Amino acid sequence: MEMIQGQLWYVGASFLWGVVLMFFYDFLLAARQRFRHGKVWILVEDWLFWAVAALLVFQMIFALNNGIIRSFFVIAFVCGMYGYRKLAKKHVQKGIYSFFGVIFRPYVWIMKKIRKIRKKTLKS
Repeated sequence: MEMIQGQLWYVGASFLWGVVLMFFYDFLLAARQRFRHGKVWILVEDWLFWAVAALLVFQMIFALNNGIIRSFFVIAFVCGMYGYRKLAKKHVQKGIYSFFGVIFRPYVWIMKKIRKIRKKTLKS
């Protein structure tokens, strides 16, 4: 019975890791929308994100199942990612964008004032 409970924890944790990784990837996508950058920088961001994600997932696999990857882990992980994308992505992205809007509102206001002053000084 204890073995079955351990495997159920493993499945649940893998499902949640799929959801959590997609949640943090949405933060990365929202940051890309706010701060435009080139293809090389996007490649570096993606590589770093997925490298860190792989290390964290490996740590979870090692801690819960002694490093043994099971097929149901992969299935639960992909189901967590897919479920997040289909059920929660739009709502979470709206929240992230409004969060970034609140955080960067003072910056945008200051930049507008600077542009106005710059326009006035360039005209005179």
